[in-house]
Amino acid sequence: MPTILRSLGLLASCLFCVSAVFAQTDPPPPDPHEMVTHEPRTLTKPADRSGALDLLDRARKNYDLHGISAPYALKVSFETNGTAETEGEGRMEELSDAGSHWRWTAQMRDVHVMRVGDDNHVYGTNPSESIPLRVQMVRSALLRPISRDLGAAAIRAADVERDGKAISCLLLSRAIPPNPAPRAWVEVEYCVDPATGLLQMWSEAPGIYAVYDYNDAAEFHGHTFPRQISIFEDGRLAVQAHVESLEDAPSIDPNLFKPTPEMVAGGSFTLAAPNRFPMRVDPSNAPTSTFFQPVIVHAILDAQDGSVLDAEALQNSDQDLSRSAIDLVRNTAFDPTGFQQEAFINVQFHFPAVTLGGPPIFHSSVRWVVLDHPVGNRKVHRPRH
Repeated sequence: MPTILRSLGLLASCLFCVSAVFAQTDPPPPDPHEMVTHEPRTLTKPADRSGALDLLDRARKNYDLHGISAPYALKVSFETNGTAETEGEGRMEELSDAGSHWRWTAQMRDVHVMRVGDDNHVYGTNPSESIPLRVQMVRSALLRPISRDLGAAAIRAADVERDGKAISCLLLSRAIPPNPAPRAWVEVEYCVDPATGLLQMWSEAPGIYAVYDYNDAAEFHGHTFPRQISIFEDGRLAVQAHVESLEDAPSIDPNLFKPTPEMVAGGSFTLAAPNRFPMRVDPSNAPTSTFFQPVIVHAILDAQDGSVLDAEALQNSDQDLSRSAIDLVRNTAFDPTGFQQEAFINVQFHFPAVTLGGPPIFHSSVRWVVLDHPVGNRKVHRPRH
């Protein structure tokens, strides 16, 4: 029987959830794209926290095209490779009238997506059909990679060097776990060039890294858009997006923003910002140890019923554990929000033991059960059409 998990508490914000139990846990595995490799410092002084938040806000505003008071046309191409349901080449275009009307389209293999709307209504072709994981990833990385309202987060900081430049890396979470590794499982990481305010790397969870390349960057109304974004998963290149053009579009045909009668009748859903929450699982047929092993599962969740549409593991050093994590997530129904969610689910395996609290053991025949318990207040994210 599928495990049904319907706790609003589990749908907590990516920055405002922490492991339920800080026990013995291995740190995230080494990754060639992790920029913080030594213990960062915790920011506790108001001036230090304010400076870090100001730097993040500056980087966030650079990607906020909807704040531009000029019509624009954005064209992006991308190639993907991995274990998602839909992989291959794709294209995306977005139009805005600099007011309340917008339209974006995406094509990937035999999938064609269109969304049009204004601030209050969203319409689309095939309104209930899901949008591929890779398309949502490209939109997340390109349009608003940095969350709003980060002031309540705990912040750790590290100064690193990349390509001869000084970079400030900021790691955010709800609370810093005891004796954390240089990068903790619960932390979101942003690395920003303090001289330019440009985002260099974004890692929503250990195991996934979006790297921003500003060579031949697109300069547009005070915004500097990367020419290329490379997203790595478990050390391999999974997505490479290319900004083909970002241009003024003063003569957009207003009819492009008008939904067809069929689209009006059906309505549609939009895409939510990336979200993180934990899922603790215990062995169903053995005593438990004091050891927890996380595996981050990257998934998309259906807007209407919360079912898992696609999922992949970001840590694959233990294939049995990764498969178990994906199976548990795929067989779980989460609370729907009305938005298609991109979720990073921290599956926390509480390892079995021969005796309660004894040394951990693991073998592929272990049967797992999801513990349904709240972990905090749910945070509602602003949608990203």
